[in-house]
Amino acid sequence: MGTQVTDIRQAIQSLSGMSDLQYEGVMCNVSDIDLATFTCTCTPINGDAEFLDVLLNADADKGFTLIPKDGSVVIVQQTSQANSYVSMVSKVDQIYLAGDVNGGLVKVTDLTAKLNQLVTQISANFTAIAAIYPYTIVPLTPFVPTDYQNLKVKHGNG
Repeated sequence: MGTQVTDIRQAIQSLSGMSDLQYEGVMCNVSDIDLATFTCTCTPINGDAEFLDVLLNADADKGFTLIPKDGSVVIVQQTSQANSYVSMVSKVDQIYLAGDVNGGLVKVTDLTAKLNQLVTQISANFTAIAAIYPYTIVPLTPFVPTDYQNLKVKHGNG
C-alpha cells in the first residue's frame, strides 16, 4: 500500500503543477536542544539523515517559541538545503511568549489561595484591633480568579 500512496501523491502533484515543490515537512524525533543558540538536532522517523542545527523557530528569537521535550516528535520545515526550522511540536517543555523578561506565568489557583490566606490573617488582626479600639471595620473581600485571570492563555503542569 505504501507504493500506491506514493504513486497517488506524485500523480496529484504532477497534475496540480505542484511537483516543483522542493521541501515538505519531515516528521522527526528531536534531541540536543540548545537554548543558547535556539537550535536542535532532528532525526527523521523514516530513517533519513539527521537535520543538524535546526532553528527552534523561524528566526532564532524568543518572540514566540515552543521548546519541544527532548525525544518528542516535531515537524521540520526546510527553507533551503542547509537551513530548517521546527514548525510543530508534539510535546512542549517550555514556551516563550514575547521573550522572557517578565518570568513565568502565574499559577492562578495557588496565587488565589495564598492571597486569600492573607485576607484571612489581616481580617483576624483587624478584628483583634477592633476589640481594643472602637472603630468600624470594612470587611475585606476574598480574591476571585475571574477578576484577574486571562482565560485565552492557559497552561498546565507540563
